[in-house]
Amino acid sequence: MAETLKDKIIDFYESNKIPLLVFFSSMFVFISLAGTRLFFSDEGIILDQFYNLINGSLALKIAKINVDKGIFMTIGNNLYGKFSYSLLILSLPTYYILKLIDSIYGAHLFILQLWAVIGGLVVFLIGKIRHIKHAISGGIISCIILISTNMYFFNPIYFPKWGELLSIEFTNIIISSFLFLIIYFFFKNFFSDKIALFASFFILFATPIAFYAISLKHHSLTLLLTFLSFYFFYKSYERKDNKFIYLAYILAGICVWTRILDGSVLLVSLLITDFLVFKRSIKYILSISIVILISLLPFFIFNYLLLGNPFSIIESTPLTSEPVKIITAKDYIVIDQNPKYAMQVELLKDLGYIWEGNIKGYWFEILIYSMFLKLINTFGIFLVSPFLIAALAFIASGKKHRINWNPADKLLGLYFILLFGVYSILHIFFNIRPLISVITDTPASLEYRYLLILYIILTYFALRIDKVREIIEKKSGIITKIYGLILIIYIIYFILRFPINFINIYYYTSIIIIISFFLLIIAYHPIKGKKKLNMSLHGNLLVLMIAFAIAQASVFLLFYYWVANISYISPSQNIPIIPLLNYIIEWMYRTIFF
Repeated sequence: MAETLKDKIIDFYESNKIPLLVFFSSMFVFISLAGTRLFFSDEGIILDQFYNLINGSLALKIAKINVDKGIFMTIGNNLYGKFSYSLLILSLPTYYILKLIDSIYGAHLFILQLWAVIGGLVVFLIGKIRHIKHAISGGIISCIILISTNMYFFNPIYFPKWGELLSIEFTNIIISSFLFLIIYFFFKNFFSDKIALFASFFILFATPIAFYAISLKHHSLTLLLTFLSFYFFYKSYERKDNKFIYLAYILAGICVWTRILDGSVLLVSLLITDFLVFKRSIKYILSISIVILISLLPFFIFNYLLLGNPFSIIESTPLTSEPVKIITAKDYIVIDQNPKYAMQVELLKDLGYIWEGNIKGYWFEILIYSMFLKLINTFGIFLVSPFLIAALAFIASGKKHRINWNPADKLLGLYFILLFGVYSILHIFFNIRPLISVITDTPASLEYRYLLILYIILTYFALRIDKVREIIEKKSGIITKIYGLILIIYIIYFILRFPINFINIYYYTSIIIIISFFLLIIAYHPIKGKKKLNMSLHGNLLVLMIAFAIAQASVFLLFYYWVANISYISPSQNIPIIPLLNYIIEWMYRTIFF
Protein backbone atom coordinates (compact mmCIF):
# COMPACT_ATOMS: atom_id res chain seq x y z
CA MET A 1 0.00 0.00 0.00
CA ALA A 2 2.81 2.38 0.93
CA GLU A 3 4.66 1.43 -2.26
CA THR A 4 1.56 2.14 -4.34
CA LEU A 5 1.19 5.58 -2.77
CA LYS A 6 4.88 6.25 -3.42
CA ASP A 7 4.43 5.24 -7.06
CA LYS A 8 1.47 7.60 -7.39
CA ILE A 9 3.50 10.48 -5.95
CA ILE A 10 6.39 9.74 -8.32
CA ASP A 11 4.01 9.51 -11.30
CA PHE A 12 2.37 12.79 -10.30
CA TYR A 13 5.76 14.50 -10.02
CA GLU A 14 7.05 13.10 -13.32
CA SER A 15 3.96 14.20 -15.24
CA ASN A 16 3.66 17.64 -13.60
CA LYS A 17 7.18 19.07 -13.46
CA ILE A 18 6.31 22.14 -15.52
CA PRO A 19 3.05 22.96 -13.65
CA LEU A 20 4.92 22.58 -10.34
CA LEU A 21 7.62 24.91 -11.66
CA VAL A 22 4.99 27.52 -12.58
CA PHE A 23 3.30 27.27 -9.16
CA PHE A 24 6.46 27.40 -7.04
CA SER A 25 8.20 30.02 -9.20
CA SER A 26 5.28 32.41 -8.89
CA MET A 27 5.06 31.82 -5.14
CA PHE A 28 8.81 32.42 -4.77
CA VAL A 29 8.55 35.73 -6.65
CA PHE A 30 5.55 36.88 -4.62
CA ILE A 31 7.08 36.09 -1.22
CA SER A 32 10.31 37.76 -2.38
CA LEU A 33 8.43 41.03 -2.87
CA ALA A 34 5.98 40.75 0.05
CA GLY A 35 6.10 42.88 3.17
CA THR A 36 4.11 45.06 5.55
CA ARG A 37 3.62 48.08 3.31
CA LEU A 38 0.09 49.14 2.32
CA PHE A 39 -0.02 50.19 -1.33
CA PHE A 40 -3.48 51.78 -1.22
CA SER A 41 -5.50 53.61 1.44
CA ASP A 42 -8.28 51.06 0.84
CA GLU A 43 -6.06 48.38 2.34
CA GLY A 44 -6.29 50.04 5.75
CA ILE A 45 -10.07 49.58 5.66
CA ILE A 46 -9.67 45.95 4.58
CA LEU A 47 -7.28 45.43 7.50
CA ASP A 48 -9.83 46.91 9.92
CA GLN A 49 -12.55 44.66 8.46
CA PHE A 50 -10.38 41.59 8.95
CA TYR A 51 -9.38 42.52 12.50
CA ASN A 52 -13.03 42.93 13.51
CA LEU A 53 -13.98 39.70 11.71
CA ILE A 54 -11.38 37.84 13.79
CA ASN A 55 -12.97 39.38 16.86
CA GLY A 56 -16.45 38.22 15.82
CA SER A 57 -17.91 41.36 14.27
CA LEU A 58 -18.75 42.43 10.72
CA ALA A 59 -19.19 46.00 11.93
CA LEU A 60 -16.07 48.09 12.52
CA LYS A 61 -15.91 48.50 16.30
CA ILE A 62 -12.13 48.49 16.76
CA ALA A 63 -9.52 50.17 14.55
CA LYS A 64 -6.34 48.23 13.75
CA ILE A 65 -4.84 51.10 11.73
CA ASN A 66 -5.38 54.85 11.57
CA VAL A 67 -7.72 55.31 8.60
CA ASP A 68 -9.99 58.32 9.14
CA LYS A 69 -11.54 58.59 5.69
CA GLY A 70 -12.24 56.06 3.00
CA ILE A 71 -14.82 53.64 1.67
CA PHE A 72 -16.93 53.35 4.84
CA MET A 73 -20.71 53.15 5.14
CA THR A 74 -22.99 53.72 8.13
CA ILE A 75 -26.01 51.42 8.47
CA GLY A 76 -28.12 52.07 11.55
CA ASN A 77 -25.67 52.65 14.38
CA ASN A 78 -22.92 50.51 12.86
CA LEU A 79 -19.95 51.39 10.70
CA TYR A 80 -18.88 48.98 7.94
CA GLY A 81 -16.15 48.74 5.36
CA LYS A 82 -17.43 48.43 1.82
CA PHE A 83 -15.16 45.61 0.64
CA SER A 84 -16.19 42.00 0.14
CA TYR A 85 -15.50 39.53 2.94
CA SER A 86 -14.66 36.69 0.52
CA LEU A 87 -10.87 37.13 0.71
CA LEU A 88 -11.04 37.85 4.44
CA ILE A 89 -12.92 34.63 5.19
CA LEU A 90 -10.35 32.67 3.17
CA SER A 91 -7.63 34.42 5.20
CA LEU A 92 -8.99 33.25 8.57
CA PRO A 93 -7.37 29.76 8.47
CA THR A 94 -4.08 31.35 7.39
CA TYR A 95 -4.22 33.74 10.33
CA TYR A 96 -4.83 31.03 12.93
CA ILE A 97 -2.17 28.73 11.46
CA LEU A 98 0.42 31.54 11.38
CA LYS A 99 -0.57 32.60 14.89
CA LEU A 100 -0.01 29.05 16.16
CA ILE A 101 3.33 28.83 14.35
CA ASP A 102 4.34 32.22 15.76
CA SER A 103 3.67 31.07 19.32
CA ILE A 104 5.89 28.01 18.83
CA TYR A 105 8.48 28.97 16.27
CA GLY A 106 7.96 32.41 14.74
CA ALA A 107 5.66 33.21 11.81
CA HIS A 108 8.16 35.44 9.99
CA LEU A 109 10.94 32.86 10.34
CA PHE A 110 8.59 30.15 9.05
CA ILE A 111 7.64 32.18 5.94
CA LEU A 112 11.29 33.03 5.30
CA GLN A 113 12.39 29.40 5.52
CA LEU A 114 9.42 28.30 3.40
CA TRP A 115 10.56 30.84 0.80
CA ALA A 116 14.09 29.37 0.81
CA VAL A 117 12.76 25.81 0.43
CA ILE A 118 10.55 26.93 -2.47
CA GLY A 119 13.59 28.59 -4.06
CA GLY A 120 15.47 25.31 -3.78
CA LEU A 121 12.52 23.45 -5.32
CA VAL A 122 12.48 25.87 -8.27
CA VAL A 123 16.19 25.27 -8.93
CA PHE A 124 15.66 21.50 -8.59
CA LEU A 125 12.69 21.49 -11.01
CA ILE A 126 14.57 23.58 -13.57
CA GLY A 127 17.46 21.14 -13.32
CA LYS A 128 15.20 18.12 -13.81
CA ILE A 129 13.32 19.67 -16.73
CA ARG A 130 16.60 20.58 -18.43
CA HIS A 131 18.10 17.15 -17.55
CA ILE A 132 20.93 18.62 -15.49
CA LYS A 133 22.84 15.88 -13.68
CA HIS A 134 23.16 17.50 -10.24
CA ALA A 135 19.64 18.97 -9.95
CA ILE A 136 19.13 17.72 -6.37
CA SER A 137 22.47 19.14 -5.18
CA GLY A 138 21.69 22.44 -6.89
CA GLY A 139 18.34 22.69 -5.14
CA ILE A 140 19.81 21.93 -1.69
CA ILE A 141 22.70 24.38 -2.15
CA SER A 142 20.30 27.10 -3.36
CA CYS A 143 18.11 26.61 -0.29
CA ILE A 144 21.12 26.83 2.06
CA ILE A 145 22.42 29.99 0.35
CA LEU A 146 19.02 31.70 0.53
CA ILE A 147 18.66 30.88 4.23
CA SER A 148 22.20 31.78 5.29
CA THR A 149 22.43 35.11 3.41
CA ASN A 150 19.13 36.32 4.85
CA MET A 151 19.54 35.08 8.43
CA TYR A 152 22.45 37.52 8.85
CA PHE A 153 20.02 40.45 8.40
CA PHE A 154 17.02 38.76 10.04
CA ASN A 155 14.92 40.82 12.44
CA PRO A 156 11.52 39.18 13.05
CA ILE A 157 8.33 41.01 12.15
CA TYR A 158 6.19 41.40 15.28
CA PHE A 159 3.19 39.15 14.61
CA PRO A 160 0.70 40.62 17.14
CA LYS A 161 1.02 43.93 15.29
CA TRP A 162 1.36 42.75 11.70
CA GLY A 163 -0.25 39.29 11.84
CA GLU A 164 -3.55 40.27 10.22
CA LEU A 165 -1.80 42.01 7.34
CA LEU A 166 0.63 39.13 6.76
CA SER A 167 -2.23 36.61 6.82
CA ILE A 168 -4.25 38.37 4.11
CA GLU A 169 -1.13 38.93 2.03
CA PHE A 170 0.03 35.32 2.35
CA THR A 171 -3.47 34.10 1.42
CA ASN A 172 -3.35 36.36 -1.63
CA ILE A 173 0.03 34.90 -2.55
CA ILE A 174 -1.36 31.35 -2.41
CA ILE A 175 -4.41 32.40 -4.46
CA SER A 176 -2.20 34.12 -7.04
CA SER A 177 0.09 31.09 -7.32
CA PHE A 178 -2.94 28.92 -8.12
CA LEU A 179 -4.05 31.57 -10.62
CA PHE A 180 -0.80 31.17 -12.56
CA LEU A 181 -1.15 27.39 -12.39
CA ILE A 182 -4.63 27.64 -13.94
CA ILE A 183 -3.26 30.04 -16.57
CA TYR A 184 -0.71 27.38 -17.52
CA PHE A 185 -3.33 24.62 -17.78
CA PHE A 186 -5.72 26.84 -19.74
CA PHE A 187 -3.10 27.78 -22.34
CA LYS A 188 -1.91 24.17 -22.53
CA ASN A 189 -5.38 23.24 -23.82
CA PHE A 190 -4.72 25.27 -26.98
CA PHE A 191 -0.96 25.45 -27.36
CA SER A 192 2.21 23.49 -26.61
CA ASP A 193 3.88 23.14 -23.20
CA LYS A 194 6.45 25.74 -24.21
CA ILE A 195 3.79 28.30 -25.17
CA ALA A 196 1.79 27.61 -21.99
CA LEU A 197 4.96 28.10 -19.95
CA PHE A 198 5.72 31.30 -21.87
CA ALA A 199 2.20 32.61 -21.22
CA SER A 200 2.48 31.93 -17.48
CA PHE A 201 5.84 33.66 -17.08
CA PHE A 202 4.90 36.48 -19.45
CA ILE A 203 1.86 37.31 -17.31
CA LEU A 204 4.03 36.99 -14.18
CA PHE A 205 6.87 39.26 -15.33
CA ALA A 206 5.23 41.50 -17.93
CA THR A 207 1.79 42.44 -16.56
CA PRO A 208 0.72 44.21 -13.32
CA ILE A 209 -1.20 41.14 -12.10
CA ALA A 210 1.75 40.10 -9.91
CA PHE A 211 1.66 43.50 -8.17
CA TYR A 212 -1.72 42.68 -6.62
CA ALA A 213 -0.58 39.30 -5.31
CA ILE A 214 1.33 41.20 -2.60
CA SER A 215 -1.52 43.54 -1.70
CA LEU A 216 -4.60 43.13 0.50
CA LYS A 217 -6.98 43.79 -2.39
CA HIS A 218 -9.34 41.15 -3.76
CA HIS A 219 -8.28 41.47 -7.42
CA SER A 220 -6.25 38.24 -7.38
CA LEU A 221 -9.22 36.27 -6.03
CA THR A 222 -11.50 37.83 -8.66
CA LEU A 223 -9.03 36.84 -11.38
CA LEU A 224 -8.73 33.28 -10.07
CA LEU A 225 -12.50 32.80 -9.94
CA THR A 226 -12.95 34.34 -13.39
CA PHE A 227 -10.23 32.41 -15.14
CA LEU A 228 -11.02 29.14 -13.38
CA SER A 229 -14.58 29.61 -14.61
CA PHE A 230 -13.26 30.10 -18.17
CA TYR A 231 -11.18 26.94 -17.75
CA PHE A 232 -14.12 24.81 -16.58
CA PHE A 233 -16.34 26.19 -19.33
CA TYR A 234 -13.88 25.03 -21.98
CA LYS A 235 -13.46 21.66 -20.22
CA SER A 236 -17.24 21.23 -20.42
CA TYR A 237 -17.12 21.84 -24.17
CA GLU A 238 -14.07 19.60 -24.64
CA ARG A 239 -15.36 16.63 -22.64
CA LYS A 240 -19.11 17.14 -23.20
CA ASP A 241 -19.59 16.90 -19.43
CA ASN A 242 -22.07 19.24 -17.72
CA LYS A 243 -20.41 18.94 -14.30
CA PHE A 244 -17.68 21.32 -15.55
CA ILE A 245 -20.19 23.93 -16.69
CA TYR A 246 -21.88 23.71 -13.28
CA LEU A 247 -18.51 24.39 -11.64
CA ALA A 248 -18.05 27.38 -13.97
CA TYR A 249 -21.40 28.86 -12.89
CA ILE A 250 -20.69 28.23 -9.20
CA LEU A 251 -17.40 30.12 -9.48
CA ALA A 252 -19.14 32.95 -11.34
CA GLY A 253 -21.67 33.26 -8.51
CA ILE A 254 -18.90 33.42 -5.91
CA CYS A 255 -17.18 36.01 -8.12
CA VAL A 256 -20.32 38.18 -7.89
CA TRP A 257 -19.86 38.16 -4.11
CA THR A 258 -16.17 39.02 -4.45
CA ARG A 259 -16.67 41.87 -6.92
CA ILE A 260 -20.16 42.37 -8.26
CA LEU A 261 -19.25 44.02 -11.58
CA ASP A 262 -16.70 41.41 -12.66
CA GLY A 263 -18.88 38.55 -11.44
CA SER A 264 -21.97 39.84 -13.24
CA VAL A 265 -20.07 40.25 -16.51
CA LEU A 266 -18.66 36.73 -16.10
CA LEU A 267 -22.08 35.24 -15.39
CA VAL A 268 -23.71 36.93 -18.40
CA SER A 269 -20.77 35.93 -20.64
CA LEU A 270 -21.11 32.29 -19.59
CA LEU A 271 -24.87 32.27 -20.16
CA ILE A 272 -24.71 33.85 -23.62
CA THR A 273 -21.80 31.68 -24.81
CA ASP A 274 -23.36 28.56 -23.28
CA PHE A 275 -26.56 28.98 -25.27
CA LEU A 276 -24.67 29.96 -28.43
CA VAL A 277 -22.42 26.89 -28.34
CA PHE A 278 -24.83 24.24 -27.03
CA LYS A 279 -28.47 23.43 -27.68
CA ARG A 280 -29.95 23.48 -24.19
CA SER A 281 -33.13 21.81 -22.97
CA ILE A 282 -35.71 23.20 -20.55
CA LYS A 283 -34.45 20.73 -17.93
CA TYR A 284 -30.92 22.10 -18.30
CA ILE A 285 -32.14 25.70 -17.98
CA LEU A 286 -33.94 24.82 -14.73
CA SER A 287 -30.94 22.98 -13.29
CA ILE A 288 -28.51 25.75 -14.20
CA SER A 289 -30.85 28.34 -12.65
CA ILE A 290 -30.77 26.40 -9.37
CA VAL A 291 -26.96 26.15 -9.53
CA ILE A 292 -26.66 29.92 -10.08
CA LEU A 293 -29.03 30.71 -7.20
CA ILE A 294 -27.08 28.43 -4.85
CA SER A 295 -23.78 30.00 -5.92
CA LEU A 296 -25.20 33.45 -5.14
CA LEU A 297 -26.07 32.48 -1.54
CA PRO A 298 -22.90 34.07 -0.03
CA PHE A 299 -23.76 37.30 -1.87
CA PHE A 300 -27.35 37.28 -0.57
CA ILE A 301 -26.38 36.25 2.98
CA PHE A 302 -23.81 39.01 3.44
CA ASN A 303 -26.14 41.60 1.90
CA TYR A 304 -28.74 40.57 4.47
CA LEU A 305 -26.28 40.61 7.38
CA LEU A 306 -24.94 44.04 6.47
CA LEU A 307 -27.87 45.80 4.80
CA GLY A 308 -30.88 43.89 6.12
CA ASN A 309 -32.00 43.00 2.58
CA PRO A 310 -30.48 40.11 0.58
CA PHE A 311 -31.24 41.88 -2.71
CA SER A 312 -29.58 45.18 -1.79
CA ILE A 313 -26.25 46.03 -3.36
CA ILE A 314 -23.44 47.30 -1.15
CA GLU A 315 -21.89 49.27 -4.03
CA SER A 316 -25.03 51.45 -4.23
CA THR A 317 -24.93 52.33 -0.52
CA PRO A 318 -23.78 55.96 0.09
CA LEU A 319 -20.39 56.46 1.73
CA THR A 320 -20.00 57.97 5.18
CA SER A 321 -19.20 61.66 4.77
CA GLU A 322 -17.84 62.34 8.27
CA PRO A 323 -14.39 61.33 9.61
CA VAL A 324 -14.39 57.90 11.25
CA LYS A 325 -13.64 57.65 14.98
CA ILE A 326 -13.59 54.26 16.72
CA ILE A 327 -11.58 52.77 19.58
CA THR A 328 -8.09 51.53 18.78
CA ALA A 329 -6.73 48.00 19.03
CA LYS A 330 -4.02 46.94 21.46
CA ASP A 331 -1.34 46.63 18.77
CA TYR A 332 -2.56 49.63 16.81
CA ILE A 333 -0.67 50.52 13.61
CA VAL A 334 0.09 54.21 13.24
CA ILE A 335 1.04 55.41 9.75
CA ASP A 336 2.73 58.75 10.35
CA GLN A 337 3.54 61.26 7.63
CA ASN A 338 7.07 60.80 6.43
CA PRO A 339 9.44 63.63 7.49
CA LYS A 340 10.95 63.37 4.00
CA TYR A 341 7.55 63.83 2.36
CA ALA A 342 8.51 67.04 0.52
CA MET A 343 11.61 65.35 -0.90
CA GLN A 344 9.52 62.35 -1.96
CA VAL A 345 7.09 64.61 -3.85
CA GLU A 346 10.02 66.36 -5.54
CA LEU A 347 11.50 62.98 -6.52
CA LEU A 348 8.20 61.89 -8.06
CA LYS A 349 8.13 65.10 -10.11
CA ASP A 350 11.68 64.40 -11.32
CA LEU A 351 10.58 60.89 -12.31
CA GLY A 352 7.81 62.37 -14.46
CA TYR A 353 4.74 62.24 -12.21
CA ILE A 354 2.24 65.06 -12.66
CA TRP A 355 -0.60 65.92 -10.30
CA GLU A 356 -2.76 68.09 -12.53
CA GLY A 357 -4.32 67.37 -15.89
CA ASN A 358 -7.42 67.74 -17.99
CA ILE A 359 -9.81 64.78 -17.69
CA LYS A 360 -12.82 65.55 -19.87
CA GLY A 361 -14.49 62.34 -18.84
CA TYR A 362 -16.02 61.40 -22.19
CA TRP A 363 -16.49 57.65 -22.28
CA PHE A 364 -14.87 57.14 -25.69
CA GLU A 365 -11.86 59.16 -24.51
CA ILE A 366 -11.51 56.97 -21.41
CA LEU A 367 -11.81 53.83 -23.55
CA ILE A 368 -8.94 54.97 -25.81
CA TYR A 369 -6.78 56.06 -22.88
CA SER A 370 -7.36 52.86 -20.92
CA MET A 371 -6.05 50.79 -23.83
CA PHE A 372 -3.61 52.90 -25.86
CA LEU A 373 -2.54 56.14 -24.15
CA LYS A 374 -1.56 57.75 -20.84
CA LEU A 375 -3.94 59.88 -18.77
CA ILE A 376 -2.16 61.89 -16.03
CA ASN A 377 0.11 59.14 -14.62
CA THR A 378 -1.94 56.09 -15.61
CA PHE A 379 -0.92 54.01 -18.62
CA GLY A 380 -3.22 52.10 -20.95
CA ILE A 381 -2.94 48.32 -21.21
CA PHE A 382 -0.94 48.27 -24.46
CA LEU A 383 1.52 50.81 -23.05
CA VAL A 384 2.04 48.74 -19.91
CA SER A 385 2.59 45.56 -21.92
CA PRO A 386 3.37 46.38 -25.59
CA PHE A 387 3.58 42.70 -26.61
CA LEU A 388 -0.21 42.48 -26.28
CA ILE A 389 -0.70 44.66 -29.36
CA ALA A 390 -0.31 41.36 -31.23
CA ALA A 391 -3.87 40.56 -30.11
CA LEU A 392 -5.15 43.24 -32.50
CA ALA A 393 -3.35 41.47 -35.32
CA PHE A 394 -5.38 38.33 -34.54
CA ILE A 395 -8.60 40.31 -34.93
CA ALA A 396 -7.33 41.82 -38.20
CA SER A 397 -6.24 38.43 -39.56
CA GLY A 398 -9.48 36.86 -38.33
CA LYS A 399 -11.50 39.15 -40.56
CA LYS A 400 -9.12 38.77 -43.49
CA HIS A 401 -8.74 34.98 -43.41
CA ARG A 402 -12.16 34.15 -41.89
CA ILE A 403 -10.74 32.25 -38.93
CA ASN A 404 -13.16 29.83 -37.23
CA TRP A 405 -13.66 31.08 -33.68
CA ASN A 406 -13.60 28.27 -31.12
CA PRO A 407 -15.74 28.41 -27.93
CA ALA A 408 -12.85 29.89 -25.91
CA ASP A 409 -12.44 32.66 -28.51
CA LYS A 410 -16.16 33.42 -28.27
CA LEU A 411 -16.26 33.39 -24.46
CA LEU A 412 -13.15 35.54 -23.96
CA GLY A 413 -14.12 37.91 -26.77
CA LEU A 414 -17.65 38.28 -25.42
CA TYR A 415 -16.33 38.89 -21.90
CA PHE A 416 -14.03 41.61 -23.26
CA ILE A 417 -16.94 43.35 -25.02
CA LEU A 418 -19.35 43.00 -22.09
CA LEU A 419 -16.81 44.32 -19.58
CA PHE A 420 -16.39 47.55 -21.51
CA GLY A 421 -20.14 47.55 -22.21
CA VAL A 422 -20.93 47.54 -18.49
CA TYR A 423 -18.39 50.32 -17.84
CA SER A 424 -20.00 52.27 -20.71
CA ILE A 425 -23.51 51.89 -19.25
CA LEU A 426 -22.33 52.90 -15.77
CA HIS A 427 -20.50 55.89 -17.19
CA ILE A 428 -23.09 57.17 -19.68
CA PHE A 429 -26.37 56.51 -17.84
CA PHE A 430 -25.44 56.59 -14.14
CA ASN A 431 -22.32 58.82 -14.15
CA ILE A 432 -20.45 56.08 -12.25
CA ARG A 433 -16.86 56.18 -13.50
CA PRO A 434 -14.71 53.44 -11.93
CA LEU A 435 -11.86 53.79 -14.44
CA ILE A 436 -11.58 57.53 -13.87
CA SER A 437 -11.67 56.94 -10.10
CA VAL A 438 -8.40 54.99 -10.42
CA ILE A 439 -6.78 58.19 -11.72
CA THR A 440 -8.47 60.66 -9.38
CA ASP A 441 -8.48 58.63 -6.13
CA THR A 442 -5.00 57.07 -6.45
CA PRO A 443 -3.06 59.48 -8.70
CA ALA A 444 0.24 57.63 -8.16
CA SER A 445 -1.22 54.43 -9.66
CA LEU A 446 0.29 53.67 -13.04
CA GLU A 447 -2.29 51.19 -14.39
CA TYR A 448 -6.03 50.41 -14.42
CA ARG A 449 -6.46 47.74 -11.75
CA TYR A 450 -10.09 47.06 -12.73
CA LEU A 451 -8.95 45.80 -16.15
CA LEU A 452 -6.41 43.20 -14.98
CA ILE A 453 -8.31 40.29 -16.53
CA LEU A 454 -7.78 41.84 -19.97
CA TYR A 455 -4.02 41.20 -19.73
CA ILE A 456 -4.73 37.45 -19.66
CA ILE A 457 -7.38 37.60 -22.38
CA LEU A 458 -5.16 39.67 -24.68
CA THR A 459 -2.24 37.29 -24.05
CA TYR A 460 -4.44 34.44 -25.28
CA PHE A 461 -5.39 36.28 -28.47
CA ALA A 462 -1.78 37.44 -29.04
CA LEU A 463 -0.65 33.81 -28.94
CA ARG A 464 -3.38 32.80 -31.39
CA ILE A 465 -1.20 34.45 -34.08
CA ASP A 466 0.67 31.57 -35.74
CA LYS A 467 3.69 33.66 -36.68
CA VAL A 468 4.14 34.99 -33.11
CA ARG A 469 3.69 31.54 -31.60
CA GLU A 470 6.12 29.96 -34.08
CA ILE A 471 8.85 32.49 -33.31
CA ILE A 472 8.44 31.97 -29.55
CA GLU A 473 8.57 28.19 -30.03
CA LYS A 474 11.70 28.22 -32.17
CA LYS A 475 13.59 31.23 -30.80
CA SER A 476 12.70 31.34 -27.10
CA GLY A 477 16.36 31.06 -26.07
CA ILE A 478 17.41 34.05 -28.19
CA ILE A 479 14.38 36.05 -27.02
CA THR A 480 15.29 35.34 -23.38
CA LYS A 481 18.90 36.47 -23.87
CA ILE A 482 17.91 39.69 -25.65
CA TYR A 483 15.24 40.31 -23.00
CA GLY A 484 17.81 39.99 -20.20
CA LEU A 485 20.30 42.25 -21.99
CA ILE A 486 17.70 44.99 -22.59
CA LEU A 487 16.55 44.76 -18.97
CA ILE A 488 20.13 45.17 -17.69
CA ILE A 489 20.72 48.16 -20.01
CA TYR A 490 17.53 49.81 -18.74
CA ILE A 491 18.54 49.34 -15.10
CA ILE A 492 22.10 50.64 -15.65
CA TYR A 493 20.77 53.66 -17.56
CA PHE A 494 18.28 54.42 -14.78
CA ILE A 495 21.01 54.27 -12.11
CA LEU A 496 23.58 56.32 -14.06
CA ARG A 497 21.11 59.06 -15.09
CA PHE A 498 19.10 59.08 -11.85
CA PRO A 499 16.75 60.85 -11.40
CA ILE A 500 15.38 60.65 -14.94
CA ASN A 501 11.93 61.47 -16.30
CA PHE A 502 11.02 57.79 -16.41
CA ILE A 503 7.30 58.32 -17.05
CA ASN A 504 7.80 60.25 -20.30
CA ILE A 505 10.71 58.10 -21.51
CA TYR A 506 8.68 54.96 -20.93
CA TYR A 507 5.58 56.46 -22.55
CA TYR A 508 7.22 57.42 -25.84
CA THR A 509 9.34 54.26 -25.99
CA SER A 510 6.20 52.12 -25.55
CA ILE A 511 4.38 53.98 -28.33
CA ILE A 512 7.31 53.36 -30.70
CA ILE A 513 7.41 49.66 -29.75
CA ILE A 514 3.64 49.25 -30.17
CA ILE A 515 3.59 50.80 -33.65
CA SER A 516 6.74 48.99 -34.83
CA PHE A 517 5.68 45.61 -33.42
CA PHE A 518 2.19 45.80 -34.90
CA LEU A 519 3.48 46.74 -38.36
CA LEU A 520 6.09 43.97 -38.26
CA ILE A 521 3.48 41.35 -37.33
CA ILE A 522 1.12 42.46 -40.09
CA ALA A 523 3.90 42.53 -42.70
CA TYR A 524 5.79 39.36 -41.66
CA HIS A 525 5.35 36.29 -43.88
CA PRO A 526 7.63 33.26 -43.31
CA ILE A 527 8.58 31.12 -46.30
CA LYS A 528 5.84 28.58 -46.89
CA GLY A 529 6.62 24.88 -47.02
CA LYS A 530 9.81 25.11 -44.96
CA LYS A 531 10.00 23.37 -41.60
CA LYS A 532 12.71 25.70 -40.37
CA LEU A 533 11.59 29.20 -39.47
CA ASN A 534 12.66 31.82 -42.01
CA MET A 535 14.99 34.18 -40.14
CA SER A 536 15.37 36.96 -42.71
CA LEU A 537 16.07 40.52 -41.59
CA HIS A 538 12.32 40.93 -41.13
CA GLY A 539 12.11 37.82 -38.95
CA ASN A 540 15.11 38.85 -36.84
CA LEU A 541 13.55 42.27 -36.28
CA LEU A 542 10.39 40.57 -35.08
CA VAL A 543 12.41 38.47 -32.60
CA LEU A 544 14.06 41.67 -31.35
CA MET A 545 10.72 43.47 -30.99
CA ILE A 546 9.17 40.58 -29.03
CA ALA A 547 12.09 40.63 -26.58
CA PHE A 548 12.03 44.44 -26.41
CA ALA A 549 8.26 44.55 -25.80
CA ILE A 550 8.47 42.04 -22.94
CA ALA A 551 11.52 43.76 -21.39
CA GLN A 552 9.69 47.09 -21.59
CA ALA A 553 6.82 45.68 -19.52
CA SER A 554 9.21 44.16 -16.94
CA VAL A 555 10.94 47.54 -16.56
CA PHE A 556 7.54 49.08 -15.89
CA LEU A 557 6.82 46.56 -13.11
CA LEU A 558 10.26 47.03 -11.52
CA PHE A 559 9.78 50.80 -11.53
CA TYR A 560 6.26 50.48 -10.12
CA TYR A 561 7.44 48.29 -7.24
CA TRP A 562 10.52 50.43 -6.60
CA VAL A 563 8.67 53.74 -6.54
CA ALA A 564 5.94 52.29 -4.29
CA ASN A 565 8.61 51.41 -1.72
CA ILE A 566 10.73 54.56 -2.01
CA SER A 567 7.73 56.91 -1.85
CA TYR A 568 5.98 54.98 0.93
CA ILE A 569 4.31 57.27 3.44
CA SER A 570 5.96 55.71 6.49
CA PRO A 571 9.26 53.90 5.76
CA SER A 572 9.52 52.61 9.34
CA GLN A 573 6.37 50.57 8.68
CA ASN A 574 7.65 49.12 5.38
CA ILE A 575 9.27 45.81 6.33
CA PRO A 576 9.84 43.28 3.49
CA ILE A 577 9.58 39.58 4.32
CA ILE A 578 13.08 39.00 2.90
CA PRO A 579 15.67 40.63 5.22
CA LEU A 580 18.21 41.20 2.43
CA LEU A 581 15.62 43.11 0.39
CA ASN A 582 14.76 45.12 3.50
CA TYR A 583 18.42 46.08 3.84
CA ILE A 584 18.64 47.07 0.15
CA ILE A 585 15.49 49.22 0.29
CA GLU A 586 16.68 50.96 3.47
CA TRP A 587 20.06 51.60 1.82
CA MET A 588 18.40 53.09 -1.29
CA TYR A 589 16.12 55.24 0.87
CA ARG A 590 19.05 56.63 2.90
CA THR A 591 21.11 57.22 -0.25
CA ILE A 592 18.33 59.18 -1.97
CA PHE A 593 16.91 61.22 0.90
CA PHE A 594 19.80 61.71 3.33
